[in-house]
Amino acid sequence: MRRIFLLITPLLCLAPALAIGDSPSPSVGAWNSYLHKQLYGDREIGEVDENYMRLDGPANTPDPASTPLSLHLGKAAAGKIKQVRIIIDNNPSPLAATMDLKPGVPIDEIDLRVRVDRFTSVRAIAEDTDGRLEMRSTWINAAGGCSAPPSAAGGGQLGDIRFRPSDDNKSLLVSLRHPNSSGFQINPVSGDPIPPHYVRHIKLSAGGQTILEADTGISIAENPSVRISSATALAGPIRFEAEDLPTLKNYSATWNGSAAKAAGTSK
Repeated sequence: MRRIFLLITPLLCLAPALAIGDSPSPSVGAWNSYLHKQLYGDREIGEVDENYMRLDGPANTPDPASTPLSLHLGKAAAGKIKQVRIIIDNNPSPLAATMDLKPGVPIDEIDLRVRVDRFTSVRAIAEDTDGRLEMRSTWINAAGGCSAPPSAAGGGQLGDIRFRPSDDNKSLLVSLRHPNSSGFQINPVSGDPIPPHYVRHIKLSAGGQTILEADTGISIAENPSVRISSATALAGPIRFEAEDLPTLKNYSATWNGSAAKAAGTSK
């Protein structure tokens, strides 16, 4: 999966200048201009109803730099989806995440926060274990999410990882302290450009098995987080791993159920 990410990312950084115009119309977005063909060729993509899969996001986001998205998988989809891509049509880097899921694990919800640069369609394209592709989308009105200055919120150090499980262990929120700088931001104090520094890959394991692995990028919000919900309790121990660019630093932590926070390590 990471090999695909490395091949696609340079194209995403260059192509929007040609593919995205000034109109907010979805017809000029990256999905219709080139990503559909680039990622899936001529494969048929269905438009499923919300009982199978639903993507939720605010119509008018209060924070374009940290916009919540929720992907809900119905009973017919949970445990049968092997990959989901999140695409933000009018972002400078439209492919926000490519998530591989372990078939058989009944994950029914995935939540994350993203940067949204302007009025856009946001899409979730899921591939099931039979190779069928299905899509759901939502509209989000935003401005400047990719160039918004870093948050002034303090606390924590680079690489800190926190686990927040539910009481029944059927859902888990994992967050990583990281700037996830997009490369489009300006330091509000010095006025200098902030170089890109973002998480490119994450892996979440439960009971020694990888249940979610994702290639990510600059469209993910500062201090990246992912929340998953499952129809069954997640087996411990829970382990989270991440790698960023350009430093190639690795961050990891394991939660054994003794506390809602685990100290992460980086190298």
